[in-house]
Amino acid sequence: MLKEFYFNKFDNRKPYQAIPDSKIRTLLFQFCGIFTIMLGISYLNWRWQHSLNYEALWFSIPLVAAETLSFIGTVLLVINLWANRDPKQEPPVHYLSDIENLDERPDRPLKIDVFIATYNEDVELVRHSIVDAKKITYPFQDVNIKIFVLDDGRRDGRDPSKENMKTVAEEEGVKYVIREHNAGYKAGNLKNALELTSGDLFVILDADTRVFPEFLMNTSGYFRKKQVAWVQTPQWFYDLTEAEKASDIIKSKLKLSNRIINRTVDFLFGKVKLNDDVFGNDPRLFYDVIMRRRNYYNAAFCCGAGSIHRREAVMSLAVKDFAEGIKKLGEDLARQHKKTSEILEQTNALLLSQEIIPFKFHASEDIYTSIMLHADTENKWESIHHPHIECKMLSTQDLDSRIKQFSRYACGSLDIAFRDNPFFKKGLSLGQKLCYFNTIWSYFAPLWLIVFLLSPIVFFFTLVPPVSAYNFDFFKHFLTFQIMNTITVTLGCWGISTKRGNQYYISSFWFMLVALFSAAKGEKVKFNVTPKDRPLAKNTQHIIPHVVIIALTLLGIAYNVVLLVTGNHPTASGFAANAFWCLFNLFSLSIMIRATFYKPIDTSQK
Repeated sequence: MLKEFYFNKFDNRKPYQAIPDSKIRTLLFQFCGIFTIMLGISYLNWRWQHSLNYEALWFSIPLVAAETLSFIGTVLLVINLWANRDPKQEPPVHYLSDIENLDERPDRPLKIDVFIATYNEDVELVRHSIVDAKKITYPFQDVNIKIFVLDDGRRDGRDPSKENMKTVAEEEGVKYVIREHNAGYKAGNLKNALELTSGDLFVILDADTRVFPEFLMNTSGYFRKKQVAWVQTPQWFYDLTEAEKASDIIKSKLKLSNRIINRTVDFLFGKVKLNDDVFGNDPRLFYDVIMRRRNYYNAAFCCGAGSIHRREAVMSLAVKDFAEGIKKLGEDLARQHKKTSEILEQTNALLLSQEIIPFKFHASEDIYTSIMLHADTENKWESIHHPHIECKMLSTQDLDSRIKQFSRYACGSLDIAFRDNPFFKKGLSLGQKLCYFNTIWSYFAPLWLIVFLLSPIVFFFTLVPPVSAYNFDFFKHFLTFQIMNTITVTLGCWGISTKRGNQYYISSFWFMLVALFSAAKGEKVKFNVTPKDRPLAKNTQHIIPHVVIIALTLLGIAYNVVLLVTGNHPTASGFAANAFWCLFNLFSLSIMIRATFYKPIDTSQK
């Protein structure tokens, strides 16, 4: 019998359906996107030329520079969401000839491997993933589908203090694979598995990835196109925190027992709901909008799990890198005027010592390997983002885990930006470069977010405006651009709420800033395995910057109100504009504080 976990009660949740494509909505988005960019250019032109406060350039220039950097992100977003091109879904493949040119080789039924990568997760949690993988259905009985547990924790019984993953794999009748080191983290784990297996296609799953039976039925057909290197499916977190009635939260916190008071609280707050996806884990906006639209540019990248790959593609990349390494060594030695015998000796030594690495050894091996495959001009590999959910996964269940996970994504992407920026990568198309750069640019956001958060506070305490005047001209330019930008984003993200995403985009400024400085200094990126349990820890250290900004903001508003009441405030319109700005900031920062102290309410006693 499978072990009970907190997420078992969510097993009956049904995944969302992909938003239906609409050519009319796409045309409206494109029109509004162009209009937004035009208005943004006009607004920034006005800001730089006519609105600077020359008596306070120390304040005025950082703000307009932050607006300019933010606008670059707006342009990249419009480009990313420009059009939708869902691939045609093909019937599942049967023979090797369906996916490869045989070149006089004998044909045979396909071999497909399913890899479940694990490190230190509860072995019974991994059992859930194994059981679901065993339920995968396929219409051709002669297609050999094998399941492998790739245990990088070496839990094979040698250490009595560890759970025995090998025993679980044997009990479930699947293959068990380990290695004696952890070089390359997950990428190294996958490399080791590829050396020991022979599947023509292989599926990558994490320890908590539970595939639906039709996974291969719905994805393998894409490989009929022989340039397709991998297919990524949306990651759906089925255990997201549920919305709770504000009245239930109040009664639980205050331990109210009086029936009349309880009914009053229900009447006043019963329709207000809070804490839905309190940790900002829902990836629907990313997969159903951003990644899905990248099919248009052949720029959808692998996201680490819930994907199926062509062995030929990743091995071709490995061989290419291996050959280029040998060639580079030879060229370097020749430039140093080494003797031919010495060149041959060192080249042969490298041939014997260097390993063929199919996945880039990196904390963000998924996106890095994707970039390299897309840049392969010889094979012209393509990627596909499948629009429909084919598996379910677990989300982080406390703020500390969420921040560690996001920080790893940020540090990995920024490390790629500083070391091997895709914008300058030969072989990538312009569309691919812009899409990859859009992903990386989003991690530079703290550079302008910190300015947006602190600017109202600076105004409140110095009474120095960052613009020449808060007059009609300012609001005319600012509001028209912001309103059109909001309409554009709404059309681009049609049917999907952006509220929680916007909140975390702003409230993540601090640990994104830390990640940015870490990557800029060249610090080694740590590969943190995301916990799959539910610790519900209070991680107050993460919200100190948020509390400080909120306190200063509220104090600044109170100070300015006093000045207004006493008739000593120099610009009421400036106060109104900055106060409104602060409401948005406070709303965004508050979510991380709520997440820090979040604990599901227990209504079982009601």
